[in-house]
Amino acid sequence: MTTIRLERRIAAAPAAVYDLVTRPARWHEWHPSSIRADAQAMESLAAGARFEEDIRSSGFTRHLRWTVREAEPPQRWCAEAVMDDGSTVHLRYELMADGDGTRFVRTLDYRLALPLLRWLNDVLMWRRVRRESNRALDNLVARFP
Repeated sequence: MTTIRLERRIAAAPAAVYDLVTRPARWHEWHPSSIRADAQAMESLAAGARFEEDIRSSGFTRHLRWTVREAEPPQRWCAEAVMDDGSTVHLRYELMADGDGTRFVRTLDYRLALPLLRWLNDVLMWRRVRRESNRALDNLVARFP
């Protein structure tokens, strides 16, 4: 299992940030790895909602089938995904009021099922995924000037 936990301060109220980040069909607007998500994921998704997403990360294009596991506006949102090869992703957003803004914590846990991908991840891919994740959060911060 690989874990990437990143934190940023965003100059917007937690409710505004939550409303954007829990709409997976809009992830491509700020996350460089997200290609597209199902149109019904344009709404802020509640626990139990399902959607699919295509991503391109570390040079690989993947299809993810997501289930939202937890939705507590505007504090927390968690979802899990499975890929065709059995690889899994767990994504958690935590939002806390911070003065007139939000402290946003994004935790990405993933486990690659194929031995070759696990080896590539250990050697190289996790660094690229971390860079992509950092760029995503920088883009998110820029959306709330």
